[in-house]
Amino acid sequence: MKNKEKNEFKTTLRFLRQKNHLTQTELGNILGYGCTAISSYEKGRNEPSISDLIKLADFFKVSVDFLLGRKTNEIRTDYELLKHVEDIKQELINVTKKMDIVVNEKI
Repeated sequence: MKNKEKNEFKTTLRFLRQKNHLTQTELGNILGYGCTAISSYEKGRNEPSISDLIKLADFFKVSVDFLLGRKTNEIRTDYELLKHVEDIKQELINVTKKMDIVVNEKI
């Protein structure tokens, strides 16, 4: 797997797993993998075999090309939107904390 595909794969796998509200362990158990397999994939330490890519694609109902970042579809758009929403959420949390500090200083 090329570096670009490896980076896309680990990012896409994490996104799909989180979108389905699964921990790494839960996904590994569902697919019959060892306890650290998903973590190793998401960190880029290991690469899945072709049969494991197919198993992951079938489970998440996406193409192998999508998992490797070679083809986009609606889920990729969802990923980009979710990432943007998460960034906004973090900004709101930071602003709220700063407001709490200011309010507490005035009390």
